[in-house]
Amino acid sequence: MNEASSRLARKKRQSLLGSKCYAELWKEKSPCENCVTGMVFVTGKPQQTIVWDSDSEGKRFCIEKFAFPILNNDGKVEYAVEIFRDITERKLLEEEREQQRLELGKRIREIRHAYEELKSLQNQLLQAEKMASIGLLASSLAHELDTPLTTISGYCELLSEEIKDDNLLGRIKTISEQISRCQKTIRNMLEFSRKSNLEKTQHNIRGLINNTLSVVEHRLLIHKIKLHKNFDEQTPSLFVDGNQIQQVILNLVNNSVDALPHGGDVFVETRVNKKTSSVEIIFEDNGIGIPVENQKHIFTPFFTTKETGKGTGLGLSICKNIITNHNGKIELENRVGGGTRFIISLPA
Repeated sequence: MNEASSRLARKKRQSLLGSKCYAELWKEKSPCENCVTGMVFVTGKPQQTIVWDSDSEGKRFCIEKFAFPILNNDGKVEYAVEIFRDITERKLLEEEREQQRLELGKRIREIRHAYEELKSLQNQLLQAEKMASIGLLASSLAHELDTPLTTISGYCELLSEEIKDDNLLGRIKTISEQISRCQKTIRNMLEFSRKSNLEKTQHNIRGLINNTLSVVEHRLLIHKIKLHKNFDEQTPSLFVDGNQIQQVILNLVNNSVDALPHGGDVFVETRVNKKTSSVEIIFEDNGIGIPVENQKHIFTPFFTTKETGKGTGLGLSICKNIITNHNGKIELENRVGGGTRFIISLPA
């Protein structure tokens, strides 16, 4: 035992000779669990370990322990040389560097998160500018087209009263129907571009949904579509613009009808989400569904998956605007088994 070992034990070197190292150096009553010297006698090979301990003043220190075998003439371990090295400063420096690395990683994640938020905000601003431009264009087109269409429609009515030829009357009827379709498109364009003020009042949301669904019950019946309703009895009243929410409900249900040309099922459900303090209205159908590549575009103005002449591509965009104005959100989910699933969340 050298002088460094005696300093570690805080005793004179002579008094330590013949003593147990675990008792004098490590203040243990039995051999250390990770005793390198003991392992040398078991394995016959050099051993190494690192241990942390505290001195009498409670100050932590770190010791690196090595043990090497000394063999006799028969090749068996007769003695072991144990070497201690104080590596406290090195380990503390490593710990400090590790802490700095973790802190740096945290800062990098925070910067990356801030960058993503800024990027998202920039995209939202660009989208808002784009929507404003589209809204202005839609409004201008709607006003430009509305007057001549109204004039043509009026002349069609006059001709219908004067002409007696059934063949010509059929053609005039076709013209009137196409004008009505154009005017419906114009109304949608005006609705999309209009920034109407919300007229919010307290509504029993279950009653509001039921009243709205009664409007389309006949259409569902004609198309052999079964309506399933499941309303949470705990659903609270909501402070909303009833007319606008009804417009959203009608749009989503009518979309489901269009997706079920051969009949099927439509599901309407309400539930309370306590985690987000919101009421969720879920619309599902088992229709043809929306292709994955189109799902990210469905709320984009004028985007439609319907056949030419059967949709303006403004319905879902208007729905999103209405729900957003209510501080809510509308999302599309893939429905297990096919079809579509829209979830509307409104603050309770």
